[in-house]
Amino acid sequence: MADHPSQLASAKELRADARHNRVRILDAARETFAARGLDAPMVAIARRAGVGVATLYRRFPSRESLITERDAYSTSARMPSMPK
Repeated sequence: MADHPSQLASAKELRADARHNRVRILDAARETFAARGLDAPMVAIARRAGVGVATLYRRFPSRESLITERDAYSTSARMPSMPK
C-alpha cells in the first residue's frame, strides 16, 4: 500500500504539529516494542505517544509501516549529520 497519503508525504511536508506527533509515535513505538514485543497493541503505542488511535493509523496505516518507519527513524537518529 505504498500509495497511502501518509506514506507519500515526507516528514518535512507535514505541519509542525503533525511532525511532532509523528516523532512522538515513533518514539513510543520504539519504547513499546522494546518493552512488550512487536505484537504490542497499537492502542498502547498511541496511548504512550499521547495521541489518538486514529492519529496513529493516519500516519501509519499498518503495523508493518510503523515498524519500517521506526527502524528508519532509529537509524537516522543515531547517524551523525553529514557536512554540506
